[in-house]
Amino acid sequence: MLDKIEKFVILYLLEICPNKRSYLILAEQIAEFVSKKYLITITELDDIMISLAKDNYIDFVVSDSKKGYYYCITLKNKALTLKKDLKKQKQEFWIMIMRTLGLGILSFTVGLILKLIFNG
Repeated sequence: MLDKIEKFVILYLLEICPNKRSYLILAEQIAEFVSKKYLITITELDDIMISLAKDNYIDFVVSDSKKGYYYCITLKNKALTLKKDLKKQKQEFWIMIMRTLGLGILSFTVGLILKLIFNG
């Protein structure tokens, strides 16, 4: 299961790599985007990228050049289906809430009917 920052990073990678499975990106570019919402350093970003690789979302190679610190990222199928999976999770959550609410209303109604039958 992804935590908030990992999910934010992978959604950003999906956004910037829509038509390509492999992409070369500066680590500072990812950190700058993530820093809009979460405070993160390049070292923490490295840990997140390793975690995403272990969870089978991406493959990545680190390259250090004169221009900066680059990641060559290859998105895997698990990452490509993430948005659909998140949407499905949210839908299942709301279905469960509505079912629980419906069952609560049904049990309250049945309780009132039984009370009228046996007390009336």
